[in-house]
Amino acid sequence: MRQIDFMTNPRAFMAQFGAWLRAHPAEHNVILSMCQMAERMLARGERPDIRFVTQSEDGEAQLAAVQMPPHNLVLSRFAGEDLSALAERMAETAPVFPAIVGPSDVAAAFAEHWTRLTGQKTVEYMDQIIYSLKTVHFPPEIAGGFRLAREDEAPLLSGWMKSFAEGSLPKAEHLSAEEALRKTEDRIAQGSLAVWDVDGQAVAQAGVSGTDNVARVSLVYTPPENRGKGYASAVVARLSQQLLEQGRDMCCLYADARNPVSNSIYRKIGYQFVGRSSLYILQK
Repeated sequence: MRQIDFMTNPRAFMAQFGAWLRAHPAEHNVILSMCQMAERMLARGERPDIRFVTQSEDGEAQLAAVQMPPHNLVLSRFAGEDLSALAERMAETAPVFPAIVGPSDVAAAFAEHWTRLTGQKTVEYMDQIIYSLKTVHFPPEIAGGFRLAREDEAPLLSGWMKSFAEGSLPKAEHLSAEEALRKTEDRIAQGSLAVWDVDGQAVAQAGVSGTDNVARVSLVYTPPENRGKGYASAVVARLSQQLLEQGRDMCCLYADARNPVSNSIYRKIGYQFVGRSSLYILQK
């Protein structure tokens, strides 16, 4: 018997769906990291605003849709044949989200149903390849070295973060200079932003998020004047190795399928294809 459930407690959600999600940790890394963040907020006595809609069949997990408003709706893999019932139940509650993201086949099917049910037009904005890595293949040595970003570099790196968002993310996720600086300062304080250093100057960056078990490498950016010198390969490789040495089971990352340069870099480092993910923006 098919069952659609609405939940707001991350602990209850993970008790029911956690093992199923963790069986595909790279594809579900965004959902798992959202849940880990929400569980830690609960542990601090805070009330996270996170919402789950799930579909199961005879007690077996089939699909999860997760949102931390006002951010994107994130979809899991789909283990069933028809997700229209879940989309219909969600449409009845009139949730608001700027975009739909998930495994490409699932996101496409959900977006089609959502347009039919709500009249909101959905447009595929991003086609990504999901990669995972357990062993790093280091690129040829180049000048410079790997290190974490310093506090005094926040103004420089915040400009890179702003440029990264404008170059790769939907308009709803673009950052003001103030937002970019705050996010950069937070990442530096958390030790989650690394750079490649040449003669004391940062020339490329990579960030990390994810879960305690599976790190997600992101925010890979080299300013135009430094491109083509191997800096992105070097910083991603060294960051990935550091994360594995610190005890992560694996690293994953999501790369723009339309960027052959970045995909070539990641594959040479040892990142292996896992699947495809698509992002559909909602138009009013």
